[in-house]
Amino acid sequence: MTVDWRVFLQEVVRILLNPKTWVDVYWPASRKYFFSLLFIGVICAKALHLYSHLNSLTLGRFLLWGPTFFVQDVVCILIAQILCQKFHSRWFRALAAPVMIFASLMISGLAAANISFYIQTGAEIHWRQAHSFHRDAASVKTLLTGLTGIVIGEVLFTAAAWISTPYLYNWVRGGVRVLKATVEPLCICCKRRAKTNKKNSNSSNSPDYEQVAYDDWDEESGESQSMLDLQDSMKPLPKSSGSSNRSRPSLLLRILVGSAAFVVLLLRFIRPSETAYAFLSQTVIITPFEKIERDQTSAVDVPDLPGDWSWLFNHTALAATPKLDWLPDKKLPGFRDWRKSQKDKEYLHYDPAHDPLKISNLDKEVLEPLRDALKGGKVNIKHVFLLKLESTRADVFPLRKESYLGELIQKSYGGEIPDEIEERLANLTRNAARYTNTPSGFNGEEDVKPYGGMYMRNAYTGDTFTLKSILASVCGIAPLVVDFNREYLHHIYEPCMPQVFNALNHLSNHTHDGAKSDDFTTWPWHSTFMQSITDNYDNQDLLIPALGFKDKVTDKKITEDYKAKNGTAPEKYNFWGYPEHELREYFLNALKHAEKKHERVFLTHLTGQTHHPWDMPAGDEYEEYIHSSMFNHNGKVNRYLNTLGVADKWLGEVAEVLEEAGVADETLVVMVGDHGISLIEDGGVTPYDNPHVSNFHVPLVFSHPKLPPINIDSRVTSMQILPTIFDLLVESGSLDKEQTKAIQDLLPLYEGQSMIRETVPAKDGKRDWQFTVMNTGATWLALRSADKPYRLVIPLVPDVEWRFSNVDIDPHELDTQQSFNLLPLIDQVARAHDEEAVDWVKEAAQVTKWWVSENWRRYEYEPES
Repeated sequence: MTVDWRVFLQEVVRILLNPKTWVDVYWPASRKYFFSLLFIGVICAKALHLYSHLNSLTLGRFLLWGPTFFVQDVVCILIAQILCQKFHSRWFRALAAPVMIFASLMISGLAAANISFYIQTGAEIHWRQAHSFHRDAASVKTLLTGLTGIVIGEVLFTAAAWISTPYLYNWVRGGVRVLKATVEPLCICCKRRAKTNKKNSNSSNSPDYEQVAYDDWDEESGESQSMLDLQDSMKPLPKSSGSSNRSRPSLLLRILVGSAAFVVLLLRFIRPSETAYAFLSQTVIITPFEKIERDQTSAVDVPDLPGDWSWLFNHTALAATPKLDWLPDKKLPGFRDWRKSQKDKEYLHYDPAHDPLKISNLDKEVLEPLRDALKGGKVNIKHVFLLKLESTRADVFPLRKESYLGELIQKSYGGEIPDEIEERLANLTRNAARYTNTPSGFNGEEDVKPYGGMYMRNAYTGDTFTLKSILASVCGIAPLVVDFNREYLHHIYEPCMPQVFNALNHLSNHTHDGAKSDDFTTWPWHSTFMQSITDNYDNQDLLIPALGFKDKVTDKKITEDYKAKNGTAPEKYNFWGYPEHELREYFLNALKHAEKKHERVFLTHLTGQTHHPWDMPAGDEYEEYIHSSMFNHNGKVNRYLNTLGVADKWLGEVAEVLEEAGVADETLVVMVGDHGISLIEDGGVTPYDNPHVSNFHVPLVFSHPKLPPINIDSRVTSMQILPTIFDLLVESGSLDKEQTKAIQDLLPLYEGQSMIRETVPAKDGKRDWQFTVMNTGATWLALRSADKPYRLVIPLVPDVEWRFSNVDIDPHELDTQQSFNLLPLIDQVARAHDEEAVDWVKEAAQVTKWWVSENWRRYEYEPES
């Protein structure tokens, strides 16, 4: 007998596509499985939710109100249990089946995504940011790097649901039976009383129907309508044959369950209406649809605190635009405020005299070690390179044996690093050791021959989001406090370095014969931006020209140039783009062209090799630097260290390019991390919504062969790079007379202090407050002051915590104070620290509230838009 497979497949398809088959066959057979899948997703999501915020409440408050955090989850599970019952009504099955299948798949997917994301980043997903996410190819590919974890999570959920079916369903059903049997006597009593009152009032002889006992109900015989009151409560139900074997729950069990339910409900009703409790109570299905209502004046919610804050509030640093008599009449990019608006009104501009937070150090002398070199004419700065080092922590530039990471490497090998590994470590960041004049301490390291310059050992980034960090360094201003890269859409309130250099080109000496002179101080400036990776991520291609860069080189340019030469483009190391060494010829050609045309180069370069997922260039092999196993995340650390080695070699190539072009002694090279990464401490592969200090502490180096090598421990920020570069150009005599006057007029207008002078941490009762806008921009804000070792992380939305630490006594933030509200945080700080720390927190909170609204005013940003 032969089987007609075509007919067989057609019959299978007909059955699968028949709605009656789904409703009558497949759903009854799979309903308990989908219930288990939903149950596991809800519970796992809530477990992660509570675990990730364990430090936000004291142990006592967690124990007291903890049961109320599960009310929404229990309701969700009970609704699911109702939908998954065996109903005889086909229409109800037809409605329940798709709802339950969709809900279980969605909830398990959300839980898997959240768990995968937390493992990768150390933070939960903030779904409210989805509307701001730029859906370009690079962004989507970045998200897909976590797809494997989501798939693994969903597979584990599926397997667990398969194993636990039908046990979870039966357990919940049993719990519902006990709870129903507990409350049923109350319901019967109420109904009988209502029936008696009705009989007395109507004086009628209507028949008296006795309430059907719970034991007569059997979910498996399809009589679950009684639970939903789908049948007329006055119509007696026939006893099912299967109900006779069902025993009524014991009195003790009913008392225990009823008491527990009563206590939880009572706690829920008397629970304080605090943000922390509401947030921790959310079930996973609600979170993606929650909408955050923002204050239209400031995103920081600070209660009234005692003290006089009149010096701060009702003030703004925006005032009449200062006069610049050297500025040409033509419209120049970045100098909009010096023109009249379309309504013939004067624009307002940042005025340091009106800024209640501004502290200047331009009246201070140049630091003693730098003074002779700068005044003696030894330091010529013809070109300026600004290198933004992707995901580079301060303690890996260079990697030092006597560091937190160095100690972890030693422990991974049982306390003693093998000689072969130690030699690798000694050469891993040897160029960083030269730039910073800091030996690594590993055996086998050659004597460090410093390049010369300043190494700022206590520098924080202006933003832990790469594109915003670029703006902070290039423009000397704080990024806009909104999610993702949106600065280019608003008023960048100070001219950025390329725009200032372009303005210098329009001075009289530079519009005629400046380029014909051998005096490089009269040469025009040319600004360019280079990276070997894509610039399509989150509108970077629109941000770079908004900062004043006229030329750029990206992976697209590299590919086009290879094709133009009838060659094959090299292999990209991953979806981001090419390895940095593909830019070597572009660097060299830019310098040679500038020397030939008598131009000065301002080149900004963003590296990409050290970005997660830390892939190596084609042909390069991973080496072992830290011993790893399946029980720790040292494998990721090892990948990160390998890419740091590649990045360090590239910095060596940059030095070689300067030598080859003959301008090594005339080029200022500034290197700064765009942000750090908390991979070592908590396994985070990105600084996304991660407030750990290692995401903020970055290397910052000003390198020039004619500068003496000095280390500076002052607390500084990458926003101070621009005023420091301008100050160096003036003090080294690398500008002509007209340029010098122009820069001296502009320099006081920037917020940051110059780092070639003694920085002023506090003055006249004011502190030098240093803000860091946190990735992605509108969830958290971090703050420190130059005079104290304290850090405060301030929530801009109600579902994240305030966080305080003292990095002098807790440099790795192993024991921070956290709370969803400021006042409980202040109480924690008072218990763990002293009154000085408490006063600092109060002032920091008030300063932040003022500063956020001021930040919006400067960018002309309106939240409601």
